[in-house]
Amino acid sequence: MNESSPPPIVRKTSVPHHHRHARAAIVNAAASMMYHRGVAATSVGDVSHAAGAEARELHRHFRDKNELVHAVIDRELAVVLDGQDATDAIASWDGLDTWVSRVVDAQPSEDGPFACPLGILASELRNSPEYRPALDTAFRTWEGHLADGLRRMQQRGELDSTANPDRLAASLLAALQGGYLLASVHGRIEIMRDVLDDAVAAMRRYQV
Repeated sequence: MNESSPPPIVRKTSVPHHHRHARAAIVNAAASMMYHRGVAATSVGDVSHAAGAEARELHRHFRDKNELVHAVIDRELAVVLDGQDATDAIASWDGLDTWVSRVVDAQPSEDGPFACPLGILASELRNSPEYRPALDTAFRTWEGHLADGLRRMQQRGELDSTANPDRLAASLLAALQGGYLLASVHGRIEIMRDVLDDAVAAMRRYQV
């Protein structure tokens, strides 16, 4: 009786993992340098050196600086949503207050400097047509997460049905960006909390 051959053994290679790790290291190095120096003052060579990657390794992942900047924009959005974002927990006014607290508590120190990485990129690149669409998408994604939380509040009957979650989310994000700026200028994190608390208080006119 013939026995069927055993299935071939598939061995996982570490190459894809290595490439992902190398790409992440490059993007992280670029993000840090662009945050502290600015995009214009950060060269591809600088990033390659900081990441400990050879030039050919960097160009294996990114054809040019334009692609690298787009990757940094994506990375900063992911960091914002992962580290600061408790929007999945926004389903009530208490949840919204929790989001405010987590945003403020995420700041590395009490006296600054305070800055939103996406906000910094947007400020520098706002007149660059090659980056504005990506920045627009990033901020709309952020707003969308907040708006989804506000819609959950509507579904629970805590937010009036006449409220526009998209508009309120945009206003809340605008308050946050203004809070970053003023807190950084004055060197006091309390300003950020005050600005966000006031924004939420204004939204409570729609509380049910």
